[in-house]
Amino acid sequence: MADAARLDGGAAPPLRLERLSKRFPGRLAVDDLSLTVDAGEIYGLIGPNGSGKTTTVKLSTGLYRPSAGRVLVAGIDLHAEPERAKAMIGYVPDEPFAYERMSGREFLHLIGELWSMPRTRRDARIEDLAAVFRLGELLDGHVEHYSRGNRQKLALVAALLHDPRLLVVDEPIVGLDPESAVRTRELFRDFVARGGAVLLCTHTLAFAEAVCRRVGMLRDGRLVVEGAIGDLRDRLPGAASLEELYLHFAAAR
Repeated sequence: MADAARLDGGAAPPLRLERLSKRFPGRLAVDDLSLTVDAGEIYGLIGPNGSGKTTTVKLSTGLYRPSAGRVLVAGIDLHAEPERAKAMIGYVPDEPFAYERMSGREFLHLIGELWSMPRTRRDARIEDLAAVFRLGELLDGHVEHYSRGNRQKLALVAALLHDPRLLVVDEPIVGLDPESAVRTRELFRDFVARGGAVLLCTHTLAFAEAVCRRVGMLRDGRLVVEGAIGDLRDRLPGAASLEELYLHFAAAR
């Protein structure tokens, strides 16, 4: 008999949110939200402050428990089998965290140990991912001396260290210099080309437009429009940018 918590089988998408709601005292932050992020896809979640983006991200990673609905990671119910589901997720929060008195390398080894990665594999992954962002000798310095951008790079490396199937990123390029932003874009594209999936939450519409195949636009906790950027352009003749699309579709509801 199949595992009861694995509802969709081996072909299940990396992320599926089903009628998800989250209520806090006095407000409904996410309201009956359903979306799917497929393998090989970078999905952009955009919206104004207070629209429910970060709450959706935290629901998608198990940091919040939904008031209603469910989160499926590769078909596994995140709250029925949290350890199995979370092992397939890499998460970069909007405020990157690392232990200040550790070196970057020590912090990454700690993360690898938490995922039960063998030392040789940890070493190889750290070197490969650090090279993408040219962290180099910086990894041997204490995190307390890192700039905001370098903390962001460290958080991205930590999230990808264990080869997750799903990467959930809240504001990925805040604090990054232009070269690092380009490297991040290429890193995401390479990740999904190898079968991964990315849920990307951002205010930076130009970055979302450059990397995302589909976008979902949130307003007051609800998904007001969703689709491939090209298809949305077809629905609004004359629209040249994702910003114009967002202003039209989000403001129209």
